[in-house]
Amino acid sequence: MMTILTAGQPSRFRVTPGIGLGVTILVSMMFLATARAADKTIEPGLASDGTDDPAYRKAIKEGLAEFAALHFEEARSLFQRAHDINPNARTFRGIGMTSFELRDYVAAVRNLSAALKDSRKPLSSEQRKSTEELLERSRLLVDAYVLIVSPHNARVLIDGRTPELDADGTLLLGVGLHNLEVSAPGMIMRSLPINVRGGERKELSVTLERVFASSAQPIDGVELRQGTKTKPAPKSESNSAATVWLLAGGGAALLALGSGIYWAVQESQLQTCRHPATPTDVCDTEGALKTQRNIAIGATLGAGAAALTLGLIGVLSWHSAPPAAKKHSALDCTVSPFGLTCGGLF
Repeated sequence: MMTILTAGQPSRFRVTPGIGLGVTILVSMMFLATARAADKTIEPGLASDGTDDPAYRKAIKEGLAEFAALHFEEARSLFQRAHDINPNARTFRGIGMTSFELRDYVAAVRNLSAALKDSRKPLSSEQRKSTEELLERSRLLVDAYVLIVSPHNARVLIDGRTPELDADGTLLLGVGLHNLEVSAPGMIMRSLPINVRGGERKELSVTLERVFASSAQPIDGVELRQGTKTKPAPKSESNSAATVWLLAGGGAALLALGSGIYWAVQESQLQTCRHPATPTDVCDTEGALKTQRNIAIGATLGAGAAALTLGLIGVLSWHSAPPAAKKHSALDCTVSPFGLTCGGLF
């Protein structure tokens, strides 16, 4: 029934029960269509049938709920739990989709690729198409590297962790800056920053050098760093110098010994000359013998003092470290063949 409005009457509009019912049905249909479209957008296609393991069905159900609530970390954990129970193409797909949402594009590429290959619970044609599209997007966000290292048993770390390589040895890295480290016993470790822009495939070759290499300059932007190996100390020349001093002291000692023997012989002859065996014996070489004896005494004393000084220098310099940078001190002393010289700074 419809009411006719005339001038001066308040505005009223009455809807008959039939019209109200029609509007309600129309709004409900629109709501259901919207809900189905939204469900189709976020549904990873992991619906479980009644023949599946109860734990598998529970993990799938809870994972779908978390995915719908945009809790992707929780959803991936639940999908992984279901995959551990019953691995199949659809669990691979669920893990790949949540990995993409978490920006773990390397995991997304691996799991989405596995979803397209796995024949257990195969994807429907619609699921396969959407998976291929998402896989293509994921590949644009990773770089693939063919890694070649020498020696072949070198240890490789990416961002401080051992990388997971594909079956063909390919290394996948997601967009961003990464750090590659290659090391081996007895070799110089090499560190290389890698800036991944995505969508590229490259060959990466790293060759290590031995620790005793003559130079360790950066090559092609690669930082070369010594490991924990202690750098050999420079050879000390103190022992060879000490040997020279000791040999010189030994020579002076031999000279002193020879002079002492000569001194003793001349002294004996001088005493014989002064006290002849018979009064008739006359000695006219006393002056020369006395001079020779005095020279022998001087030579013996001088050579002995030199031997003692040279030997002391050799002993003090034996096994001593190379001279360090001179420090300012109150008193510095130096040993020389002529004695001990000390200088002070006041």
